[in-house]
Amino acid sequence: MGLTRKRLLAAGAATGAFASIGILRWPGDAAQFTFKLANDQTPTHPMNVQTAAAVKRIREASGGRIEIQLFPNSALGGDPDMLAQLRSDAIQLLQTGNNILGSLIPSAALLSIPFAFDSFKQFQSSANGPLGAYIRGAAQKIGLRGFEGAFYGGFFEVENRLRPINAPADLKGLKIRVPPGPIDVEAFKAFGATPTVITLAEVYTSLQTRLVDGIEVPLPTVRNFKFYEQVKYCSLTNHMGLAYLLLANAEAWQRLPKNLQDILDREFNAAAADATKAMAEQEVSLTSALVADGIVFNRPALEPFRQVIRSSGLYGRWRDQFDSKGWDALEKTAGKLT
Repeated sequence: MGLTRKRLLAAGAATGAFASIGILRWPGDAAQFTFKLANDQTPTHPMNVQTAAAVKRIREASGGRIEIQLFPNSALGGDPDMLAQLRSDAIQLLQTGNNILGSLIPSAALLSIPFAFDSFKQFQSSANGPLGAYIRGAAQKIGLRGFEGAFYGGFFEVENRLRPINAPADLKGLKIRVPPGPIDVEAFKAFGATPTVITLAEVYTSLQTRLVDGIEVPLPTVRNFKFYEQVKYCSLTNHMGLAYLLLANAEAWQRLPKNLQDILDREFNAAAADATKAMAEQEVSLTSALVADGIVFNRPALEPFRQVIRSSGLYGRWRDQFDSKGWDALEKTAGKLT
């Protein structure tokens, strides 16, 4: 039987379909691009659960052209080390707390201003809104490319083995671990505490050896790292929020073609939204689980703590010390602080 025009068109369509598959699938097992993504949180943290899911979607959507290797739980070093690796292109992607990033990008620290935010939603509106955009602009100037979606890390509470914190005076003399960020130390000094900078990976040992009496971390971190084995009291101070910001080495980012950049943007921003929702739900649900673990909770009035920070002049000093324009971006969502 001879070839008809219909059969020729069908054959051409089939050839085109196979050609398209060949273009979409990267040949062989090795990816065209391999990126390392690191952070300091446990694999069960909502950020890592959703990031792992996004990594799979990215590989599928790219046809295997890009492979992202996830290194959670400080597997590649402490936060300052990982930041240095990101800038040198030893790793290409990093999820780091805004408080820690503040040592490199001062405006990032402004998301951690104590008692600036009244709610999780207000905090996220700043991290994903005016201040987040300002931080990304500052990152670009030092060779880092920021993603729009911030991963909500929770509100910080005060956990310790000695006593519940019901008033600012209860913090006096408390040896408390703070993360390697520029604001936490000054805030706790204002309360008369003794802050000690320790990376997250070393916190459990520091509590176990009694180098410190207490910590300030969100509730899911207490649970994930089993800090409830070393502390007894948790005071719901909600004193500062934490956002994990996803950054790429700018040169590594530019190596990717535009269509792959778009895939990473889409999937990681979706992961940030999903992780944020899960994290907010965990903050509500974990209280009863931690009570079963032996934690004693109290909820102090927050205005006396806020007044200590305000009367110490720290708000004004932080505005001038870190970034006055960034402070303006902060107050667009947090309201007037100074």
